[in-house]
Amino acid sequence: MRCHKAILLGLVGLLPALRAGAGITAVPLPDPHVAGYQFPESESTILTWVREMGTQGPDAAPAFTNVNLHGWGLWTALTLPTSQVDQGERLRVFETWYTPQEIDALPVPGSAAAAALPAAAQRQRAPIQSFVQFEHGLEPRDQLLMAQAQGSETVFGYVKFDPTAAAHVMQQQLLSASVLNELLVGGAQQIPVFPATSLTLKSAFQIITASTLVDGRYYRLNAWTGPPSTPQAWAPAQWPGVVWIDIQDGGSGSGQVDLGASTDGTSRTDQTTYPVSSMINHRITPLEAAQFNAGQPGSAVAAGDYAVLVAMHVAGREITRWTWQTFWWTPTPDNPQLPSSQAIAGLRPAQLTGAARNYGMALAYDMTMPGQPNVGGQNAGAAIYTYNPYLEARFGPANLPDSLAGTNPSGQPASNNVGVACNCMSCHIRANFNPSNLATAPRYSGARYTDLDDPQFAGTLQVDLLWSLPEIAN
Repeated sequence: MRCHKAILLGLVGLLPALRAGAGITAVPLPDPHVAGYQFPESESTILTWVREMGTQGPDAAPAFTNVNLHGWGLWTALTLPTSQVDQGERLRVFETWYTPQEIDALPVPGSAAAAALPAAAQRQRAPIQSFVQFEHGLEPRDQLLMAQAQGSETVFGYVKFDPTAAAHVMQQQLLSASVLNELLVGGAQQIPVFPATSLTLKSAFQIITASTLVDGRYYRLNAWTGPPSTPQAWAPAQWPGVVWIDIQDGGSGSGQVDLGASTDGTSRTDQTTYPVSSMINHRITPLEAAQFNAGQPGSAVAAGDYAVLVAMHVAGREITRWTWQTFWWTPTPDNPQLPSSQAIAGLRPAQLTGAARNYGMALAYDMTMPGQPNVGGQNAGAAIYTYNPYLEARFGPANLPDSLAGTNPSGQPASNNVGVACNCMSCHIRANFNPSNLATAPRYSGARYTDLDDPQFAGTLQVDLLWSLPEIAN
């Protein structure tokens, strides 16, 4: 019997205690002491910022500052080091949070395993796995088209919930397909919504193995140099530039990119080489290596190899449609390419230091500008493009079947049906549990407006904008 078949009373207090000895304890989001930032922020305050940005009036500039400072405050807090150590390395806050698989594996209260829970729950680093993105609800033929659009590159990482979000998932049994179905059959339109303090994230890592190194130390990493001039699927292998990551921590790179990169490293220069310490990273543990190789036969990942963080989506339930911010490593953190900007980078707080400062950020607190209401709005106004180069840029129309033409951020007509014309909120607001496989149910989409009362949701259960719940529920 699975753990989510019963509610764990007092889970908020229980989840942080799931550890033994050197096991990992989940750390709530700390206060990074950034002036002007607080979490959670009130919904009315955030919506006021969004409205003021959309008016382009005298309050637009301060609102831009407030919104982006809020995103940077979240990033600063969740990347702070904790006092916990795993395999000799300090853990950052987000590394201590819970994966859905961990929540799903908790024993049933009252069982012998539950009685011994503190001694049994020796939490280690979350296993890095391959993501199966943008397949939910697609027919086999469309899945094939999607795979062709993605190309051969695979994204590796994990989904995580902070302690309050994990507690809500457990209390409401949201990883149980039968419970979701009971809600739907019982007439619910929406799952019980998450508390305002909830955070969820998706991280993407590049695994650096010995076989991928040049001269035993340099790794060739595709570097984002901006979207293509014509919107299209733009996978990392198509990007014109690379950088070289030195696992021995050499290199003087400070913005330079190798635009004619060779596979043998002969084009590498010290200026296009970056120390591995310039990226959030950790050394693969023996358990991680075993788990990764089991899931990806032939990978030959070994303990001591590097996992470097290239991308992270972060969503917070401070507003009804959540706040959406995304981060990616960039060789030009002071002047990152679209969908970020020099103006956004200039708002990084002084408290954001070290490797975490070398990431670009884009965010979506609405779908269009000026903004549209939760219900009764229109697909009008300039679209807001917010996507992660390492996650969504590779996607084409097959990945985004419910896209709707509109305008680009400049107000010009646009199809908005590829990854570089995405908006996190636009896609996630369409998230639903669809056990009857209704052809009319909302699916993934590029940048567009969706009404929370859209008739397409009929016969489905809305899942508080989290596609991860129906995709993982069993």
